[in-house]
Amino acid sequence: MTKTNQAAADTREVILDVKGLKKHFPIRKGFLQKTIGYTKAVDGVDLFIREGETLGLVGESGCGKTTTGRAILRLLEPTAGTIKFRNQSGETVEMTELEKAELKAIRREMQIIFQDPFSSLNPRMSIERLIAEPLVVHEIGNKEFRRHRVRELLEAVGMSGQIASRYPHEFSGGQRQRIGIARALALNPRLIICDEPVSALDVSVQAQVLNLMQELQDKMGLTYLFIAHDLSVVEHISDRVGVMYLGRIVELTQSEELYQNPRHPYTEALLSAIPYADPDMVTEEILLEGNVPDPSNAPPGCHFHPRCRYAVARCSQAIPELVPTRDNPEHFVACHRHEDLSLTPVRPPERLIEQATSL
Repeated sequence: MTKTNQAAADTREVILDVKGLKKHFPIRKGFLQKTIGYTKAVDGVDLFIREGETLGLVGESGCGKTTTGRAILRLLEPTAGTIKFRNQSGETVEMTELEKAELKAIRREMQIIFQDPFSSLNPRMSIERLIAEPLVVHEIGNKEFRRHRVRELLEAVGMSGQIASRYPHEFSGGQRQRIGIARALALNPRLIICDEPVSALDVSVQAQVLNLMQELQDKMGLTYLFIAHDLSVVEHISDRVGVMYLGRIVELTQSEELYQNPRHPYTEALLSAIPYADPDMVTEEILLEGNVPDPSNAPPGCHFHPRCRYAVARCSQAIPELVPTRDNPEHFVACHRHEDLSLTPVRPPERLIEQATSL
């Protein structure tokens, strides 16, 4: 579903509802490997995704985006929180309570596209074996059915079925990612976690893969959680966007609303750093002081307050809740001052009029 259909998406049922998701990794030291602390990679994430839409998840490297995606799929076991998924039969399943056999069954409806197309494909396996592997694991169809399904999937991602006997090293990065997408589609999933699927590709190839993903979404009714750090990419493909900072969602709203009406200071800083090709574009980059704090020793209160130019005493004392804004119930923000701040949105190109007039 494209951004033009956001209004329709608001009436759709929620397919994934995540509340209070945490993933803490123990820090061990000494001969006995005693636990001396925890790295809080994900520290209370709340998000939801409606059926047929794309939720973009953005933030700096190390903020917990990938860990969030893998914890939702239980590729990493969550430390705390609930993950409610509405399956194909309309039942709501609590992912954190599923046993191994039950989890295997639900994973037919939830798949992942990995970031690196070079390391995510086994170089010893042919393309046919790679794409058919999910069908083999879930014991779907016979050999002839799987062979036909592989060729069908390859054609769906814009590749010839005749390449099925070849190996990953014979293909470019963009072609490998198409193969990875075909593998993710093999089981007809409803939800796909896209873990920075275009970040390792050239810009021209990125556009091709993004367009392909949108076409597949429209044809198959797919739902995406699209993880990325490139705000331009996220704006292009997402219906709604969640901004993460140090393991928490700090802002969540419609894509257009986020870019034109940011309500969190961290979002404002990210938007100011978007590069533009126009050399005459007037921009004011907001430089954040200091570095991203250590997730094993996060600041008290709002994690962002040591780097925030709008911080007040309350920001260091209490954790702000992710709440809807007064004027938009679909715009959620975790900031004590979101009602009284006037932040800078992404503006349309503004040329240097004074300079042009003086010439």
